[in-house]
Amino acid sequence: MDSNQRTQDWITRIADFKSSGLTMAAWCKTHEQSMHQLKYWLKKMNISVRPRSSSSTHWLPVALPSNKLQIDGTGNLVVRVGSASIEVPADFNANLLRDLVRTLTSC
Repeated sequence: MDSNQRTQDWITRIADFKSSGLTMAAWCKTHEQSMHQLKYWLKKMNISVRPRSSSSTHWLPVALPSNKLQIDGTGNLVVRVGSASIEVPADFNANLLRDLVRTLTSC
């Protein structure tokens, strides 16, 4: 097979891959191609491919109850994470608050 025919074959394969909706691994397994070859030809033809997951993502709006963030009588912000409440003064340390919320979320 000459190089022009090989290039045409890979143009066809890449079009099939892109329209399949499959991940690289799934497409390569189905078509008995190596991921190395597919990546090589995508790079050679300067075609970018966004990583795909096996399931589609659907974004939904989220409405938070207004009582989750409150300003108390002293002007401090009150943040509730689970059953914990954090009073945040105006001159708070952002790094400390971030670490505290991350820790409470993981509990």
